[in-house]
Amino acid sequence: MKGNPNKRNRNKYFRFHKDHGHGTNECFDLKQQIENLIRQGKLRNFLRRDNKDEKLKGKVEKSSSRPPLGEIRVIIGRDSMGQSSKSRKTYLKVVQNVQLSRRSPRTKNTDKQAITFTDEDAERIHHPHDNAIVITLLIANYTTRRVLVDNGSSADILYYPAFQQMRVGRDILHLMNSPLVGFGGMKVQLVGTVTLPVVVGAYPQQVTKDVNFLVVDCSSSCNAIIKRPTLNNWKVITSIYHQSVKFPTGYGVGQVQGNQLAARECYLAMLAMDE
Repeated sequence: MKGNPNKRNRNKYFRFHKDHGHGTNECFDLKQQIENLIRQGKLRNFLRRDNKDEKLKGKVEKSSSRPPLGEIRVIIGRDSMGQSSKSRKTYLKVVQNVQLSRRSPRTKNTDKQAITFTDEDAERIHHPHDNAIVITLLIANYTTRRVLVDNGSSADILYYPAFQQMRVGRDILHLMNSPLVGFGGMKVQLVGTVTLPVVVGAYPQQVTKDVNFLVVDCSSSCNAIIKRPTLNNWKVITSIYHQSVKFPTGYGVGQVQGNQLAARECYLAMLAMDE
């Protein structure tokens, strides 16, 4: 419940929130959830029956045709587009122009390559599964295993133990003494930022790009996390079902197969850390 708890009416207690402040008939959240259940057809036994079924059908259709109450947007972190008001407005104008013209300002020959997944791509995958995609990348000329491909992340993460093993020197690390805050409120110490060359794929179907990593000092079963903007920069297409990522190159479509066993080991290791 929102608002200052000290200013609520303590004479009213509501079991739905397990808190005081208002009664059942005054609860907007409860009414909204009941309406959602009605639209899903889960509370038909509790609806008032009229003589004709058409009236009931009309009520349900009218309820389902109501406009949404609002929009819940995705939660993201600091991105590569910049945080200033000017940069956000500029980026918005570019996106709107592309949507109106239906043509991207950057059109390369690699865009014409068709990227598909077939049953052959899933032949050596154990099904059913719910594994994340964990791949191997060449980072700063080091073969780096256990790299998590995260379409929902907005920050490339390199864990400090992996950075130390690369022995690229702390002089290229831009130190930062500020924590990152996760969804659970847990703070993770940020060591700094570093830009390293990353190679995805095998020669000649490979892409080499510089990636700006946030170096964090905390326990993890992975060595690195590749974020959404970087995947977009590589034009990567991911398939969790096939445990594979594909991307266009100047020599055809490149592919990196995920390691299903490593993904499972990472998951079990994270559970052990939580315990």
